[in-house]
Amino acid sequence: MASAPERHGPSWRIVWRYQGKKQQPTFATEELALEAKRIVEGYRGNRTRDQIYIDMGILDPDPEPTVPTFEEYAPQWLAAKTGITPGTRAGYKSQLENRIFPAFGPLRMDKVTATHIGTLLNQLHDPDEDDEPGLKNTTVTRYFTLINQIFEAAVKDKVITDNPAEGVKYKRDQVEHDDTGEPTQVRLTPAEYKLLLYAFNPEDRPLVEVLARTGARWSEATALSVGHIRPATKPGVKDRVRLWRAWKRDGRGGWYLGTTKGRRRRDVPAQSSLMTTLKPCLADRPDDAFLLTAPNGGPIHYSNFLQRRWNPALDKAGRCAEHPPPNRGERRPEGGPVRARCRDYGGTNDRGKPCGALAAADWTRCRDHLGPEPGAVSPCDCPGVLRRRPTPHDLRHTHAAWLFSDRRMTPLAISRRLGHAQLSTTSEIYGDLMPEAEEAAVDALDDLLDDDQGEPQPE
Repeated sequence: MASAPERHGPSWRIVWRYQGKKQQPTFATEELALEAKRIVEGYRGNRTRDQIYIDMGILDPDPEPTVPTFEEYAPQWLAAKTGITPGTRAGYKSQLENRIFPAFGPLRMDKVTATHIGTLLNQLHDPDEDDEPGLKNTTVTRYFTLINQIFEAAVKDKVITDNPAEGVKYKRDQVEHDDTGEPTQVRLTPAEYKLLLYAFNPEDRPLVEVLARTGARWSEATALSVGHIRPATKPGVKDRVRLWRAWKRDGRGGWYLGTTKGRRRRDVPAQSSLMTTLKPCLADRPDDAFLLTAPNGGPIHYSNFLQRRWNPALDKAGRCAEHPPPNRGERRPEGGPVRARCRDYGGTNDRGKPCGALAAADWTRCRDHLGPEPGAVSPCDCPGVLRRRPTPHDLRHTHAAWLFSDRRMTPLAISRRLGHAQLSTTSEIYGDLMPEAEEAAVDALDDLLDDDQGEPQPE
């Protein structure tokens, strides 16, 4: 059944087949090869090479498995990951290096347990040593999703047999126990929106109008080109805004133009009033030029727009001319120091640190800190004051709320207009705006069951 021992260089070898595969172990002496031949024939050939080595005491029956550590396997997984943008890849790398590797990176993949993963998730939720708040649920969900992806891949690669993340009772985007259910989105009424819009300088209003009237994301609106505005070519057809691209992170601190989120490219019908607003942006400009630009003609950067345009407009919209919010500074008492500083009277800078700037003449604050507190709203009840502070993204939520208020709009049509990959996404974000669907279900049951047939008569 097994061949006679034969010379193989300085060693001796025997040969047999097990389940069609050739087995040919080698041994240091002819005596060991003969002993192996007897064992193979005793099993009638139903033995592998390694099993014979174990039977003869040459091979450890329980060798230490060569399983990589988490911080060894995760970079290999990330390098092989396809279908993600450079910004997403850089984000995964940052998550791994900053939070996940310190938690259980040195552990072997088969030694990481659900307890390790759950402990990390709880730590991400908890405040840090400086009492800074923990990460939001959506952010913690991204960490859990990344960890789960890596262990799923390790199971498929047969590096481990089980995924420990499956043992973590974690609900994606879970609601905190102390969450009262109050909406975090700011959805402006049409009247509130107009207060905000006219608080901007005229040159900034086209961007605000695009965000509110199309529901575009910031990255999509600021990526629009002149050629993406598609005027109607025949009667009865709406003008359209082509949301086909968006700004994306390149993973090196910069940005590039790519496809929209979820690759949901769409042509959004536009109101004639929006087209009138955009008309000056289109005049005598090439199709590949950015539709909306910064003062220098380049792309609009979010942080710059927020600080220099958006927040000042919110302050303006939230302040009544007759009842402005109180100033932070006061008249300096007579006899005070001539070269007083803002911090001497409790003044702080935007980071909350003592402000070292010289106080304005006869005042207890420097010139930058003489006005009302940032974000302060007039305390009066006068009309024409915006009392909420939306973000640019809240204009997208505002757009959705306006659409849901019209019974002619179906959730599916709204979902497509917003560029959601699935209707369930729209439902999760704006479920509180769809009570009519639940009420319609009750009406349908009433129509079906409460008919005029009356009670059944006994036979």
